[in-house]
Amino acid sequence: MQDVIESQSVANQTHWLENTADVSFIFSAGAVGAIIGLGPSVPLTTKYGVRNILSFYGLLTAFATLAFPFAVSIGYYPVIFVRMIQGFGASILFSAIGSISEGWSPISEISTYVAFLSAGFQISNIVLMPVSGVLCESQFGWRSIFYLFGGISVVSHLIFFTFFRDSAKVHRNVSHKELRKISTGRMETTGRQPVPYLAVCKDKVVLSIWAAAIGGNMSLMALMTYGPTYLNKVLGLDVRETGFLNAIPYILATAVKFVAGPLSDNLTFIPETWRMIFFAAISQLGLAIGFFAMALTSSRIIAQIAYTTAIVLAGINIVGVVKCAQMVARQHVHFVMAVISLSAWGAIFVLPIIIGFVCPNHTASEWAVFYIAVGIWVIAMNIPFPFFATMEAAEYTKPEWEQKKKNTVAPEDKC
Repeated sequence: MQDVIESQSVANQTHWLENTADVSFIFSAGAVGAIIGLGPSVPLTTKYGVRNILSFYGLLTAFATLAFPFAVSIGYYPVIFVRMIQGFGASILFSAIGSISEGWSPISEISTYVAFLSAGFQISNIVLMPVSGVLCESQFGWRSIFYLFGGISVVSHLIFFTFFRDSAKVHRNVSHKELRKISTGRMETTGRQPVPYLAVCKDKVVLSIWAAAIGGNMSLMALMTYGPTYLNKVLGLDVRETGFLNAIPYILATAVKFVAGPLSDNLTFIPETWRMIFFAAISQLGLAIGFFAMALTSSRIIAQIAYTTAIVLAGINIVGVVKCAQMVARQHVHFVMAVISLSAWGAIFVLPIIIGFVCPNHTASEWAVFYIAVGIWVIAMNIPFPFFATMEAAEYTKPEWEQKKKNTVAPEDKC
């Protein structure tokens, strides 16, 4: 973006693209927008359904992406605004995975559904990074990245809105045979039900899910956001090597998700709760061990293997903690997933502050302290989950729960 600096430069003033703090806040602005967007996303999804709200939020992000080059041509504050709109739109992604799986996945295949849907996070990085690199070096320049992917996003969300329906029950292309398979083991619900926020927030299973998610997301975002910095500053890899090696974990993580989802569904000789605990333990212990290995080794090869393994294993938590959220919260899973999403976006927002304090010089010893602390954090936050994990749907998801509430209130009304 050197052309922007040259065209907007003012004598004796540092351009915002050359100011580290300004550029850092541009990245953080996306997280701020996402945190703001999460608030209305839950009641809106409850009222209007995931089809309408995901399409609306997604088109907001798409048009903000298309507008980004224009915002850059105006100045710093329009860029901040556009980044916040991008984050606002992206905030619904975790919730959408839960809602779509709830409306379309057979109970027996739910691990496959959530694993395949969540692979979009990895696939987007695999596609975006190399294509962006090629476009940056081409005659089309950096602006073409935003026009290309913004345009693709508009088309994708319009296709989604056209063909998707919130439930398999109302889709004209779903046969009776398919619908029976999807509905087997599910409770009958009538329409969209309001989220019992207090009951969900008091549920010990949900609280253990949120604790595990906060621990895992903070740690994973540290790797995803600052992994390239670690590879470059500590391991001494040049920028080209860093870009290539940083892509490898995402490719492997995608492949592992495509295996872990069906594997979890088909290991029927193992009790389902044990399967969830097993995948969650493998995921989070692997993440913690990866942090410890990176902190304690001076070998570039071992550190690279630990870094790659940690990101790859972290991805299979989708069939551990996230699957448990799906099974327990059922039709209210979008609220549970929204809080999980909040932990991820919150991590993106606070990590620059933590990294700036703990690793100001990006030395190996500073990163070692940070990685050991994060490894301990992951383990501590995941301790409650194995004791509370269950496949049983919570009471507040069942049709008779609302009736019980009415019955307890009715005598008081008569008095």
